Amino acid sequence: MTATASRTVAPSAWKSPAASYYLLAAATSILLLVGLAVVLSSSSIVSIRHQDGNPYTLFLIQLAALAVGVLCLIFGSRMPVSWWKRIGPLALYASLALLLLVLVAGESSGGNRNWIRVGIVTMQPSEIAKLGLALYLGVVLATFRQELTTFRRILVPGGIATAAVLLFVLAGRDMGTAIVIMLLAAAAYWVAGLPLRFFVAGGIVLVAITTLLVLSADSRVARLTVWLSPTCDPTDECLQQTHGTWALASGGLWGLGPGMSREKWGYLPAADNDFIYAIVGEEFGLIGTVLVLVAFAMLVIAINRIVMRHRDPFVKIAAAAIGAWVVGQGLINIAVVLELLPVTGVPLPLVSSGGSSLIMTLAAIGALMAFARTEPGAVQAFAARPSVVRRSIAVMARGRRG
Repeated sequence: MTATASRTVAPSAWKSPAASYYLLAAATSILLLVGLAVVLSSSSIVSIRHQDGNPYTLFLIQLAALAVGVLCLIFGSRMPVSWWKRIGPLALYASLALLLLVLVAGESSGGNRNWIRVGIVTMQPSEIAKLGLALYLGVVLATFRQELTTFRRILVPGGIATAAVLLFVLAGRDMGTAIVIMLLAAAAYWVAGLPLRFFVAGGIVLVAITTLLVLSADSRVARLTVWLSPTCDPTDECLQQTHGTWALASGGLWGLGPGMSREKWGYLPAADNDFIYAIVGEEFGLIGTVLVLVAFAMLVIAINRIVMRHRDPFVKIAAAAIGAWVVGQGLINIAVVLELLPVTGVPLPLVSSGGSSLIMTLAAIGALMAFARTEPGAVQAFAARPSVVRRSIAVMARGRRG
């Protein structure tokens, strides 16, 4: 192919109405493949020591969650936008009921109470709440977007729903998830057209509330103190961040190789979830960590295209909210591993182990893909492309004639 031809093909590919859909599919595939490889490596030691001695126990649970999540993605990506509008409020109300159940009969881990046991597995209702709230805000803010100039319309009903989710999550002491939910809601209101003055006022209030919440818990104060301290004991209070940095540093450019992490042998806590990005750097080096960043950049481009190109205000608002959740949570997780933020305890979407997070994130990607399929010109673009089966039959038919 000549240089001139390549210059003409690339822009047309980016301008394709189906580009958002394929960017979402490619980015999701990259993150899932990286995640499977690193979860298999990092969870094996925990499985041997704390499960039944089988190194694949936790990985098989992750595979089961992946299978369910992929089914949700495939099903959701084929649903019309009207279906997502109907399911949003139902998902939110169901998640609120489950969050209430967490406070009554939930399980705690790491100081947070946000799990419900269902048989041999646990589920995290706050993950369902993220998707439910994103879709719900898309519905109500699209309906009342012309009236977002008074506190009453800002609060009713979108603000009340957001506050309810935040209160339940904070009652379980999950500050990291609460931050992600605030990012989600802020993105929804921004795309809905909320005037800047309300963002400034709300930002001041949130900073004050966040400060009070941090100061009200000794564990949060300790995390902040360790992060701000220029020197701390790498065998005690800053063990996790120090070993995360050592894992990244020891990976170099190309990494130690798949399965060759040293930090996973009990030196780095939460190696298969909250600090999995450190294991990515240790085993796959700078190349692996940059690949993860590139995948998230692809998600940003795809979501931005949906928000800018789609005509349905519900799609614009819901897509922005989902994007702020998935990409924002990913950047927070990576910033913690790089010691740019104190430890918050949020997983890396599509990469970290954790069934609830994986399933609901894939369901959210399915919603985005459904939105991408209805961008202007996308329906015609997909209809004009023959299916893989038809192309295969055509190729075989030509081969027989030849």
